[in-house]
Amino acid sequence: MKSSIPGVVITQFVNDVPQGCSTPDFEKKPLTLTLQEGKNAIFKAVVKGVPAPEVKWSRTLKSMDDPAKYEMSFNSDTNEFILQIKSLVLDDSDLYRCCAVNAYGEASCSAGLRIVQGRTGSSGLHRPRELKKTLLDSKKLLRKRVAAPKPKPLDKEAVWQLLLHADKRDYEKICMKYGIVDFRGMLRKLQEMKKDAESEQDKLIHSLKNFEHIKVDKEGNATFSLEMELKNSNSNVYLLKDGQRLRYGTGDEYRKHCLRRVGRRYCFTVNDVQPEDAGVYQVRVEDVPVFSTELDAQAIPARFRQPLSDVRCAEAGHAEFQCVLCTPCHEPLWLHKSHPLQASDKHQISVTPDGLTHKLIVRNVGPSDSGLYTLDAGQGSSSAWLLVEINFFPFLCAWSVPRCYLNKQLATVRVLKGDPAELSCTVSKDNVTGVWFKDGLKLTSMDGVIFEKKGLVHKLIINKAEDIHAGKYRFEGGDVKTEASIFVEDPPRVDKVLLKTSVPTVAKAGEGVKLQIPFEGRWPIRAAWLKDRMELGDDTRIRVDKTDTCTTLSISSCNRRDSGDYKVRLKNDSGVLEINLKLLVIDKPQPPAGPIKIVESSANNITIQWKPPKDDGGKPVQRYIVERQQVGRNDWETLGETPRSCTSFTTSIVEEEMSYYFRVRAMNAEGVSDALESGEVKAAGKASPGAPDPPEIISASRDTITISWTAPCKTGASQIMGYIVQKRKKGTVTWLPVTNVPVKDKKLKVTGLKKGVQYEFRVAAVNAAGTGQPSDPSEPAFARDPTKSLGQVRDLKVSSSDSTSVTLTWNKPEVQDGNDVKGYEVEMKPCNSLSWTKCFTLPAQSNSCRVQGLQAGEKLFLRVRALSDSGPGEASELQACAGAAPVVSPRLLIDDTVKSFLVIKAGNPIRVKIPFEGSPEPVVTWLKDGLSLPSRAAVSTEGGSSQLLLRAAEFSDSGTYTVELGDGLGKRETFSFQVQITDVPQPPGAVRLEENVPNTVTVTWDPSASEQWDKNLYYTVLKRESQKGLWHVLGDLIYNNKFTFTRVVPGRDYYFRVVAKNDLGASDPSETVQPWRIWKKKAEFRVKAQKYRGVNHNQPPRFLVPLKSHVVVTGSECHMSCAVGGHPPPKITWYKDSRDLSRDPNYFCTNDFGVCSLVVLGVTRQDEGEYMVEASNEVGRAFMAKWVINHLSPSGRLLGPVTFQLPLPESLSDSS
Repeated sequence: MKSSIPGVVITQFVNDVPQGCSTPDFEKKPLTLTLQEGKNAIFKAVVKGVPAPEVKWSRTLKSMDDPAKYEMSFNSDTNEFILQIKSLVLDDSDLYRCCAVNAYGEASCSAGLRIVQGRTGSSGLHRPRELKKTLLDSKKLLRKRVAAPKPKPLDKEAVWQLLLHADKRDYEKICMKYGIVDFRGMLRKLQEMKKDAESEQDKLIHSLKNFEHIKVDKEGNATFSLEMELKNSNSNVYLLKDGQRLRYGTGDEYRKHCLRRVGRRYCFTVNDVQPEDAGVYQVRVEDVPVFSTELDAQAIPARFRQPLSDVRCAEAGHAEFQCVLCTPCHEPLWLHKSHPLQASDKHQISVTPDGLTHKLIVRNVGPSDSGLYTLDAGQGSSSAWLLVEINFFPFLCAWSVPRCYLNKQLATVRVLKGDPAELSCTVSKDNVTGVWFKDGLKLTSMDGVIFEKKGLVHKLIINKAEDIHAGKYRFEGGDVKTEASIFVEDPPRVDKVLLKTSVPTVAKAGEGVKLQIPFEGRWPIRAAWLKDRMELGDDTRIRVDKTDTCTTLSISSCNRRDSGDYKVRLKNDSGVLEINLKLLVIDKPQPPAGPIKIVESSANNITIQWKPPKDDGGKPVQRYIVERQQVGRNDWETLGETPRSCTSFTTSIVEEEMSYYFRVRAMNAEGVSDALESGEVKAAGKASPGAPDPPEIISASRDTITISWTAPCKTGASQIMGYIVQKRKKGTVTWLPVTNVPVKDKKLKVTGLKKGVQYEFRVAAVNAAGTGQPSDPSEPAFARDPTKSLGQVRDLKVSSSDSTSVTLTWNKPEVQDGNDVKGYEVEMKPCNSLSWTKCFTLPAQSNSCRVQGLQAGEKLFLRVRALSDSGPGEASELQACAGAAPVVSPRLLIDDTVKSFLVIKAGNPIRVKIPFEGSPEPVVTWLKDGLSLPSRAAVSTEGGSSQLLLRAAEFSDSGTYTVELGDGLGKRETFSFQVQITDVPQPPGAVRLEENVPNTVTVTWDPSASEQWDKNLYYTVLKRESQKGLWHVLGDLIYNNKFTFTRVVPGRDYYFRVVAKNDLGASDPSETVQPWRIWKKKAEFRVKAQKYRGVNHNQPPRFLVPLKSHVVVTGSECHMSCAVGGHPPPKITWYKDSRDLSRDPNYFCTNDFGVCSLVVLGVTRQDEGEYMVEASNEVGRAFMAKWVINHLSPSGRLLGPVTFQLPLPESLSDSS
């Protein structure tokens, strides 16, 4: 069995899985990780199967016995099995295997873990220069932490279409993402594809230009556009995502996918993008691709299932923030007032193993901890306020946080037209008055819309959704705002009677037929009529019409071929509806099936026999009309009629030695069919004998054949004197006499025959009146040495029957001495008759047949015997009765258990069981690539199912297998499936290293022997830089036998390894024995110092921008800055009340190219005082001082302003 997920191997323990059960499989497999030493690794997998499988984790090189190191868990919310490996070390690099097992099978897959050596951080983070860099680059730091999601597997053609329309600067990124390593080959193929695409587009498009690739705006909507002028304005424009066609809206209604056309510009929009919307989008005109662009998962904003909420906390207490994401993020960034937070005793940061729930605990909070806290998850963030309640400063609550926040946001709703819809959100204050907006316009009143408020919940209720209600809605109340959309779906609809009716529409041949289906739904609706899975189009007889409310199929002059099952498919942007109809065209029957057989021709009567018509015209045959014409005359006379159950007629009105023509017509309620005419029939004379029965073959040798016969029933007026025996080669028309005189015995050994030639014989009786009518030819026989005749066919039985037919099945007899079966002869006789008649003109070639033209309840005997080159075998006989079983058309019962694509490991059995139904039992035929199955294949059909079995699969068994059902009336149904035989690939050949380009190494290797049978084989190249180091992947998904490594460092030893891979796993590696090294050349150079006398540019320090006094509020931040000049650059020292602040961690001092800053975080009354900055170098010193005042009134207002001017000198020189 093959999994839908690449890289997953499924092993089935039993031959047949019971109904309702299944083998395990992966819906999501663990991904290969590359992490830094000291981090935690998390593998996640989602499995399915009935009964629920058990999941086990293991690794290749070591066991996983340490529970503190390896933590295995299950998340019931996401159905994910999780393996967490804590505190990674270099020894944890390995291949980890996940296995899911139940009673019916096992599914397994592997994921790699690569550990890179961590870099030792320095304590210099607190230095002023590095602090500022950290503050400015915090966003960049975050984006590096969020791992890029693995791209979805794409069809190769989709990747090439993406490259065809991509910017050349993006070629390298796309090639690396989808594993294209041959860059030059890619450019050549793009040139060829561009020429082919332009030739196809010229058939439909005048001009195509100004492509704009997909972009996501701040509101979460993705747009892309192009300018296009169509040659036919009615040409269909399709939008596809990852190869699947999307429905999009073109009017004013709001939908998930929309098209806005302005002039020649086509602008496509994907509203409210979600992670599942990531993929490759393609625009097609009819079947011609015109533009492809990719929506990257990294560009989709993160979604919060539960955002952060504001927190109130008393001073010295613990404040806790928590939020839940919709998509995992294992290393987000917490910010406080735009400053990044690190895990410490003050700030405790935690995240659940699934990466969804994030928590921050601020311990022992103080006034400086109040403010805005933010969780930044890369493409999205959530913020909330922390309010620190201080007993003597309660007024800070008024300006610290918003008054209201959201407990529950609006959620997007999809609703059918006419059904009720509801939008609701929950706020934190019950006194909030909300306002609703639709598409940016304020809603005061709207038909069918009710605004409701119950406590904290605000609702917008639509009793009956219509097209005007579709759009983007926004709720605003107090300090909160939330948005969501309503999509109104209106799929095609028809009267329920049309969906339930099974009564066919009846029409007479030659008349016109008009089938009309009225419908409703959102316009435009495309209507298509299908018959036998083929769409009908307008021609000379058939016409398909469509209006806005109905579709009509008109047939001007119908005939019997128009009968059958019809399907009407109605489709619009909201869905597809199919209606099944039946049409029955009735007509006069076809002529009876011929040829007319002369059962008896004598002087007294002539008996003729025929077969029922193949098509009764849709009405049962009532009777047959028999007419006769005498040779030489022009008029026909009616001899009589026979009922529908009788297909033979005897007339006694004949003249001796007279020749006649006979014709038969079938008649039903609609009329009389055309006639079936016979050849010339001559009535025998009274004196000449009749025709004997055909001779039988007694024995044969290389040059003789012995035949025997019986005397005719009509001997004439005199005694039979002998017999004339004639022979002919099979396939010729000339009869040659065997003897010159009549043979008196009824047995003759014919000699002088040619070995290996097939002969036929006939006999005519001779009396005194002359030679009578010759017998029918005997069965053909070969002139060769006798072989053992065939035995009876085995297991002859009646598989099914109805009112007019019986179906027989049997197994071939045992074959010996190479005497193969050439066919089967089926004969029948009524219970009251002694003569057997052949049911078919030609021998049956299969092991079943259907005997038709019987009467209901008629009892008869049937016998079957096998035919071979040595003659007929022994007959097997049974009694049967035509019953009244219902006729069921053959139909294959294909469900989810029957796979259309099978991957089988070489040596394992191929067992495919196809259920079907049909009465009488249909004929089942198996084919491989349109031909008969190989002799090793065994097919068994019984109990309404047919099974194909090959006990040991070989590579030659790969191909397309087809099972075909037939009922003998021309109705057939087929089902095809692909079988691919594969195996774990064999290792590649010898690995060779060459330096074709300086400072590079080209790795070449002989192809694996498995390339001959595995089309999906690819190679992976690895390298390491020492004999005991770890192997690192250089290139994957390589489909040729060459790879060039460019980042070669001279002087290092490199070892290379090549592995062949396919869906079942990887081969053993082929490695280089000797290391590869590029010798590092040492360059010699000399430096001659020049004598230079410089100019003294030294200057004493001076203040370019003075320091200012500050008045601040308790708990806020104070920023002081000034600008200093001088050469050499002066050293800056800050003082508070003459105390050096250089080593005080509560103050941040920076000096960037002469701009000096001092930051005081969370100002308190202790921070009030005189601040002085000193600038000094080897030439002199300069001072500047100002005051910081922290002063509040009882009402919280400043008693100021207060300023001070300090009489300090600006600069002091050492020379002074």
